[in-house]
Amino acid sequence: MASTKTAFTNVLSTLTTDPARNFRFLVDFLPISNTPAYNFDTTMGFTSVSGLTVSTEAIQYREGGYNTTVHQLPGQSSFSPITLSKGVFMKDSSQIAWMKRLFSITSAGAKGGVGADFRCNLDIRVLSHPNPGGTAGNEANATLAAASLNSITPHVAVRFKVYNAWITNLSYSNLDAGGNSLMVEEMTLVHEGWEATYASDLTTAGSAKEPSA
Repeated sequence: MASTKTAFTNVLSTLTTDPARNFRFLVDFLPISNTPAYNFDTTMGFTSVSGLTVSTEAIQYREGGYNTTVHQLPGQSSFSPITLSKGVFMKDSSQIAWMKRLFSITSAGAKGGVGADFRCNLDIRVLSHPNPGGTAGNEANATLAAASLNSITPHVAVRFKVYNAWITNLSYSNLDAGGNSLMVEEMTLVHEGWEATYASDLTTAGSAKEPSA
């Protein structure tokens, strides 16, 4: 007599309930003004992005006649610096160019000129994996196998918009003749706040939108 086995499946687990993966992301550097003095309009891939943290200080307040507890009032909010790491590639000198741009602003012989732009906004896109929005809405016209990579719009699960960022530190990994590793450059950015938006559904139209302001 053949035995039957019951397959236990989590019926509540779907792509929409899966957590966002942290290994698939892109970083866009966006100019703040329409005619920036420095070209920030570029998209880059990084090994890691850390420091997306916001905290609000608590102000303790004691009230006479109400001595059992201490009132906790919200104080000043602060945003931690963001650190971005990537491998060193030939012809990719954008980080050191940004740092040199800052030198031209703060030095006496400012080559950038008065009011030269050294800030930018960041658009950090956390992409879904697998990509559910690659051919969403186009199933009748094309299949994933037939679609070219250039025609696929990645579905954005979470989007972070960072405001008024500028580079404050740039460092390179140690040079080691006895090692066997990649040369990595790491830059730290300070900024004036960030906000996050989330995707509304799994279609391309439902991707996390860039905040309007």
